[in-house]
This record gives sequence, structure tokens and C-alpha cells, in this order.
Amino acid sequence: MKRIGLVLGGGGARGLAHVGVLQALEKANIQIDILVGCSFGALIGGLYAQHPDAEMVYERLYKFMYSDAFKNLGLEMVRKRSIPSDDTLRQLTRNIKDWVMLNVLAKRISILKQRRLLDVVSSLIDDREFADYPLTFACNATDIVSGKPVLFHRGKVRPAIAASMTIPGFFPPMEINGQMLVDGAVTANLPIAFARQLGAEFIIAVDIHPHLHPENDFRNVIDVILRTNTITANTLSEATLKGADILIQPPVKEYYWYEFDRYKEIIQAGEAATNMALPEIYRQFSRLQRRRLLRKVGL
Repeated sequence: MKRIGLVLGGGGARGLAHVGVLQALEKANIQIDILVGCSFGALIGGLYAQHPDAEMVYERLYKFMYSDAFKNLGLEMVRKRSIPSDDTLRQLTRNIKDWVMLNVLAKRISILKQRRLLDVVSSLIDDREFADYPLTFACNATDIVSGKPVLFHRGKVRPAIAASMTIPGFFPPMEINGQMLVDGAVTANLPIAFARQLGAEFIIAVDIHPHLHPENDFRNVIDVILRTNTITANTLSEATLKGADILIQPPVKEYYWYEFDRYKEIIQAGEAATNMALPEIYRQFSRLQRRRLLRKVGL
């Protein structure tokens, strides 16, 4: 039997599509043996891997989005707001706020403290080790010192997932085993190669990297840095897509990473995209099984 690997990419709220993917795969009786997640995909992957039940994942996430831990993330700070160009006073006020914030952030390593991210992970992920999980689970981060990707599949799960989700600038780098770690998406938003490394023979990858919206509203240096990071992550994702046997791309590219309030439609998009991919999953998996059988009998 081929070992089936599922790879869940990062993308903030777009990662809620992974819940729909898991629901559809369960209904189709497709059992996952190896699960590798990046950033928000690491959170969904870890949540599912500790208790492989897609409905349980949905229920826990639903409760979480109305919790204090979620509210304390401060997503309202990054939500884009359109301001009429002829509203001089509001424009001036915004520019002053931007300048004040820029000066404050110049003296800090991140916008939020690490504790807020750890609270999120602790509220959803049990305090267990990778070896305790009923299926093979791993997640990736990036060593900001060496610039290299880091794979976690041993030891404590919570800090590994937190490291994978550490958005540079938004949260401070997380130190684990002497390494300074940030979001896995910086080096591998869709860690297909890691799934192969762990023994996956048939890989289903879920790509949720964003559509690169044209943008020219750069108010300060932080906006420019965030934009260039988005471009890099987008390019890296495109380069790794070919490594999967099946690529599922839910139509969620237009959603912004902070739009968790649209969770119902995002989850439904993931489920619908997976249902559309099921015939091809069955076809390719059967073909691989036949090839393996033929090799066994020497044909």
C-alpha cells in the first residue's frame, strides 16, 4: 500500500480551506498516513493529527474564533480600510498615526509579543510530542540566521507549530535548540519535499497562497517590506507546486489572510475543490498501485 501524504500550505485565514479538504477526504474514505503543514497549515495539520476527526477540527476552530486568545491577536490592526481621498482630516490623521507607529516599531523587534501566539497554539493543540500522534505529522519553520528551512517531526509539538506560524515582524523570532525561527512560508510555503523525505509515496498538496493583488498604497517602509515578502512567498509557492501527485487549489486566493470572519465560505471552498479532485485522486492512486504490483511480479 502506498503511503499517502497530505501537505497543507500557509496562508492565514485562507488556511481554513484545509478543514474542508479534510472533511471531503474523510467522507471519501481516503486515509492520510503523513501530514506536513506550514504556518496556518501547521496549526490545522497538528489539530487534525492529534485527533484525526475533521468535524472535531471544525468545532474546535469555531469555538476558538470567538475566544479571547483569537481576539488578542489584534488582526484589526492590519485590516485594510479605504479612506475617501477628499477627506483631508481623516487622511491627515491616518498619516500621523502611521508616522507614530513607524517610530514605535523602529525600536521593537515585533508588533506583538510571542505570548499571544503561544496562547493561540496552546488553546488548540494538546501538550504532546510528535511521537504520540496516531499519524506521522511534521511542520516547517525558517532559521532566520542561516536562512535555511527547518523540519520538526520530533519533540514537543506546540513550540514547533508556534515557530512555523511566527510571521516576521508581527511576532518575534522564536528560539528553539539555539535557532532563531520564523514562519516556514519564508522558505517553503508548500513543504512537499519534506513529505517525500518522511516517506510519502503519493502526495496530495493543498495550495492556498494568495493572488498577488496589484497594490500601490505603500504608506511606509513596513508596507514595502511586507509587499516584497508576499512577492517572494508567491514565487516560491509557484516553484514547488509540481512536486505533488495531486494539487488541490481551492478558490480562496482573493481572500485576505486576516478574513477569518468568512470561515464558512472558505471551508466550503476547500471541500468543493477536493470533491472535484476525487476522480483524479482515485485514478492516479490506482495507476500507481498497478505499477507497484507489476514491479513485484517482475513485469
